[in-house]
Amino acid sequence: MKNHFLFFFSCLLLISSDILSQNKYTINGYVKDISDGESLIGASIFVREINGGITTNSYGFYSLTLHEGEYNIEYRYLGYKNITKKILLDRNQKLDVELIGENIELKNIIIKEEVEDSNVSGLEMSTLKLDIRKINEIPAFLGEVDLIKAIQLLPGVSTVGEGTSGFNVRGGSVGQNLVLLDEAPVYNSSHLLGFFSVFNPDAVKDIKLFKGAIPSRYGGRLSSILDIRMKEGNIKKTSFSGGIGTVFSRITLESPIVKDKASFILALRRSYIDFLARPFYPKIFGDGAALNFYDITAKTKCKYQ
Repeated sequence: MKNHFLFFFSCLLLISSDILSQNKYTINGYVKDISDGESLIGASIFVREINGGITTNSYGFYSLTLHEGEYNIEYRYLGYKNITKKILLDRNQKLDVELIGENIELKNIIIKEEVEDSNVSGLEMSTLKLDIRKINEIPAFLGEVDLIKAIQLLPGVSTVGEGTSGFNVRGGSVGQNLVLLDEAPVYNSSHLLGFFSVFNPDAVKDIKLFKGAIPSRYGGRLSSILDIRMKEGNIKKTSFSGGIGTVFSRITLESPIVKDKASFILALRRSYIDFLARPFYPKIFGDGAALNFYDITAKTKCKYQ
């Protein structure tokens, strides 16, 4: 009986040691749009074997550490087709995934004022996220899209006054707001006496406004954080976009530097109020005065192997 017990105990130790010694490996990469190579922020990576997963960060990057073995990993993003990859995780791997856009036709849409139990199920508090496509649909001053003016239409946000691009959030002052462009602080965000902001909408991809419960990584701002993310440029092919407006005209160039590896975006914008108002210059401004503004926005991105 004693020998049987010792044999059973030794087998249990061998099994336990085998389980504890199982190796762990990391799989990481980027999730992008297959048409232009733009990173997809907040894409879901779901591992069926563990019934869990993660989402991509602000750069479309994800990283998962799992035990050695075979896994079915599903990549999901709203408006795109799901892709499932079957991998054998026996070493650290880099896996970039490109998702294909999908048109979804809905039969019925029910709009509710608030999602049920959103106050207890939501992870982020007092945070609003805007897509640039939605901002382009908002009626704008003189027909020109302006990001700061669009922000002022959100609940809890008010304008400082006519002719200014600043905004107040929940009673706070302008100086208590932090405006970031790709994590770089922007201290002067207005043109033309405050009527227009310095952000070219053709070069902007994503906007996030924190009105409360501000994450500690942003520092000690009392009122709000406006986090603006620029486009990274079309990594697949060269493309142009632009427009002619009542106040200014703009043109944007996106192109790969090395296809599927590096890209850039260059957005130009200039007003032509000085040309339109030239007959009135001597009466209003005097000699040597000028009334115009221009923006040059550029960004490059390299894909590391």
